[in-house]
Amino acid sequence: MNKNLIILLVVPAVLSACAVPMSPDKDSQYVDLFDGTSLDHWVIENNGQFSVRNGLLHINKGSGWLRSKEVYGDFVLEMTFRFLEKEANSGIFVRTGPTSKSDKKGYPDNGYQIQCKDIITGDKPRLATMIPYGAPPFEHESDLDALTKAYRPTGEWHQYEITCKGEELSVKLNGVLITTATSIKNLTGHVGIQGEFGLLDFRSIRLRLLDGEK
Repeated sequence: MNKNLIILLVVPAVLSACAVPMSPDKDSQYVDLFDGTSLDHWVIENNGQFSVRNGLLHINKGSGWLRSKEVYGDFVLEMTFRFLEKEANSGIFVRTGPTSKSDKKGYPDNGYQIQCKDIITGDKPRLATMIPYGAPPFEHESDLDALTKAYRPTGEWHQYEITCKGEELSVKLNGVLITTATSIKNLTGHVGIQGEFGLLDFRSIRLRLLDGEK
């Protein structure tokens, strides 16, 4: 057989073997909630100012909220975001019901919020801490020293990793554990993003479903 032909046959075989993907974790499944082109996985509630701009999910001030079309149980929510102005304000809802308060802001009335505001000092709820939002009472605590170390200046990208599993919840900011919560009684619900009169961008949003969740 021609020597050059042997090389041509062997190289594709090697490349094919290298291209075999790793087997996914049988106990997890990813759901991309934002693909950079549309809000197909979402419902805009109460006239929230959410849009897709230059491949990013943009909040243009306003109120209301963005609600996932589907409900989810146990998951890890991974999202990347940035504040476009100092003290820009938003919030991330998890295990939240589809209904809203009847006031003019129109935020959810049965869920849990992880604060998403460009603030790490003072008396108001800080970045990566928890705020009750009509759900049954729960216990939570935050490491504010860790928050100070994990924080990045206004305009830089942050990453949230929010884990909901059973009655426990945890929040990591830029890979650092900030908040833990227990006695989370809503075991399923929507994911949501709050519009609270701030300017923010989100670059990616995805869920890693746990324990065979669909």
